[in-house]
Amino acid sequence: MPDAQALFSLHDVSVRYPIRRGFFQRVVGHVGAVDGVSFDLRRGETMALVGESGCGKSTLGRAILRLEQVADGTIKATGKPAATRKDLARKAQVVFQDPLGSLDPRWTIGNLIGEGIDVHGTARGAERDSIVRDLLKQVELPASAFHKFPHQLSGGQQQRVAIARALAMRPELIVLDEATSALDVSVQAQILNLLKDLQAEYNLTYLFISHDLTVVGQFADRVAVMYLGRIMEMGDAADVLSAPRHPYTRALLASSLKVDPDMRIDRVPLLTGDVPSPRNPPSGCRFRTRCPQAQAGCAELRHRMVPAPNGRETAACLANGDL
Repeated sequence: MPDAQALFSLHDVSVRYPIRRGFFQRVVGHVGAVDGVSFDLRRGETMALVGESGCGKSTLGRAILRLEQVADGTIKATGKPAATRKDLARKAQVVFQDPLGSLDPRWTIGNLIGEGIDVHGTARGAERDSIVRDLLKQVELPASAFHKFPHQLSGGQQQRVAIARALAMRPELIVLDEATSALDVSVQAQILNLLKDLQAEYNLTYLFISHDLTVVGQFADRVAVMYLGRIMEMGDAADVLSAPRHPYTRALLASSLKVDPDMRIDRVPLLTGDVPSPRNPPSGCRFRTRCPQAQAGCAELRHRMVPAPNGRETAACLANGDL
């Protein structure tokens, strides 16, 4: 049953890309980037999506924003089907990993931040410029940035512009797609603190897409661990990262820096081998081909989420005694 405070609800969402061949580009198959994902994004929370590169994190974020077409399942906003992409822009915005790549180098910062205001006609002239200057102040940029161009700013300042641009539409959800991974550690901390302050002020919901479990442990309220298009484990970030239940989550944590220096992580074999092709994923548990605890029955195991303590959910796993 969807959470009463859910801002967005995902139910069995799948995204597939067609494989085309030949002169006429006939569709000869599909690549499943996201396969049967379900969860709620709750008002005012930070939900993190973590996993290895290519697991489907960014694709799922783009599907929520309707930048990718959903093949199966539904994504509902506050209990209703998502509106058109233009209408959805008022509710959900995105901040990308590379701010400079997402900002038109020919436009001034004032015009970049004010673009959404211009498109939707929410303010004009002096009122519009006043809103943009207020946004610059909110993201802690000097007023002089209004007339500058993106290349005249540092990487951290460019990301602040991207955040201000997202805020211009007063959204309820912001998808942060690796938004801090390209920044220096000190700048990263400043941006994360800014995002927390903005969240507290505007009751924002964040979908935080990242591969950095240390940052996730400090920033997220809940976390969903993805592997090859499916959720392997989901729950409160502190619980999942301190006591992972699924073998993939344990292996992922063992392969990364510790989230907490005082946290003990049982030693498990590090992840080895390549992630299987999403065009032809393994049967049963998709992690079985790399899992140190794989059993013969894993090839036949049906993917389903099993309730765990403290409201967590874990993909069915024979190593955990799930049948």
